[in-house]
Amino acid sequence: MNVVCFNAEKFYRIAYDYFQYENNTKLAKKYINLALKDNPKHFKSLVLKGRIFILENKIQNAAKTLLSALKINDNEVNCLYYLAYAYNLEEKTTLAIKYLDKIFDQNPLDKEFLSDCYKLKISILVNLKQYKKAENILKNLNYSLYSNDIFNIEESFYKIIQNKKPPENKAERRILHINF
Repeated sequence: MNVVCFNAEKFYRIAYDYFQYENNTKLAKKYINLALKDNPKHFKSLVLKGRIFILENKIQNAAKTLLSALKINDNEVNCLYYLAYAYNLEEKTTLAIKYLDKIFDQNPLDKEFLSDCYKLKISILVNLKQYKKAENILKNLNYSLYSNDIFNIEESFYKIIQNKKPPENKAERRILHINF
């Protein structure tokens, strides 16, 4: 007779509730560790443990945990996103972009999730001062996101550009003095 053990899933669900709804990472970690003790290859538990490490600013541990989760399921978009996010925090931007592009290749249907992915990629490109690439992404978004999300991404992009881009000609470099 085959017996299936559901302890890992049970502990994962308890941990997820503590993490997501109560913001209690201490109890979430406790139950995630129980889930992974029961089944060290429980995919959802590994992803949640990676998210907890990100929240605790243990970025290298997060990346290791999320990479081990990717060995189990290499196309799961949430895991790819959190790995890209962790690599961005570690300033490994080429790896972050690689994993974000892997998400875009899968063309997920969740528009809110896609919005987060595009925000992260545009933020990375702006930090790398690759403004044209970021702007091209914005121009090609069209109907892949909700119009409100596109507007918010564009608005934040152009605000950032105004603050980071150096003036292009002498007239723009002048200092304006106002006397009151």
